Amino acid sequence: MPISALQRLVPDAPQALLFMLDPTQGAVLPPIRSEIFGPERFAQHGRSLGLTQDAALRPARDAGFFPRFRSNVLMLRRAHAYMGAQAATGYDVSPAAEWLLDNFHLIEAQLKAVHEGLPRSYFRALPVLLGEPLAGLPRVYGVAWAFVAHTDSAFDEDLLLRYLNAYQDSRALNLSEMWALPTTLRVVLVENLRRMAERLASHKAARELANLCCDRAAQLTVPMLQALVGELHQRAVAPVFLAKMALRLQDRIAVPAVRASADVQAWLQTALPDAPALQTQHRADQTADNLSVSNAVTSLRAIASADWTDIVARGSSLMRQLLASPLFAAEDNATRDQTLHGIESLARRSQRSEQEVARELLRLMAQSQ
Repeated sequence: MPISALQRLVPDAPQALLFMLDPTQGAVLPPIRSEIFGPERFAQHGRSLGLTQDAALRPARDAGFFPRFRSNVLMLRRAHAYMGAQAATGYDVSPAAEWLLDNFHLIEAQLKAVHEGLPRSYFRALPVLLGEPLAGLPRVYGVAWAFVAHTDSAFDEDLLLRYLNAYQDSRALNLSEMWALPTTLRVVLVENLRRMAERLASHKAARELANLCCDRAAQLTVPMLQALVGELHQRAVAPVFLAKMALRLQDRIAVPAVRASADVQAWLQTALPDAPALQTQHRADQTADNLSVSNAVTSLRAIASADWTDIVARGSSLMRQLLASPLFAAEDNATRDQTLHGIESLARRSQRSEQEVARELLRLMAQSQ
């Protein structure tokens, strides 16, 4: 196995640390988190998305419905192992890391839940988005992504229904999309948990690396640190490393063992001119991550226990249209399912919307009375 640049620069670094900081994995992505919306703002956002999210019935790209899902599970396992090892050796871990460590069995169960929820072929038949940033992915993935982002990963059934109904003021979702929603929400939540777990573990590794460097501060050189920071920038963790370095080396005369040269001290001040502000931002990020992780874990449980038959009946424009008919409402579940499958099949074959087919069905039912 070839020796990485990080390993050459810090040869005594543990392999688990080197993996978490490996720049070939790319930059650690920020959490799926945006402005929190209340009911009115969510309805407005739903209507806006319904107007702008163009979609078409065509096979999804090779990435399919499960964008980097297996990669997400693998990274979650790696991050869990790294943070667990840190906790076992007495290092403090954040509340977010504790949530992940304590509930990892639930996160692992999502792999099975996603693959058993609906078959992959089902998602390949869903309408896919035509515009970036989610072009080629099912439209319902974009719907779920926005919901997770603007609720900070919290599952609120009433808010979801308000959002779905507003979205469908301008663009109806197919019945298959509605039934794909619980699995889609799980996939997006796992994506978000991966991002936060990767960030927690890589930031922990960056601080551990800074400690290793500070433990041999007298041997540090500016070229060595520049090369090291260049590697860490590719992983988007260089500021964390520099902030920890600054914290350890801020008292130049305290302990000779952690005293760096004047050149290193001067370089560090240039590379990180406002260390206190960065440390304040990191603390704010950690507080936000604590809430997001707890919300996501709680939401995975809530999605599993929710009554999705009722949610689909209340959130699908097609179902509301059909349930307005006393004849359809009086059908038993088996007959109702047969009717719905017939509507979906006729819509695909005729290239008409499910709502159009349902209107024609209701018209013929009324005539037959």
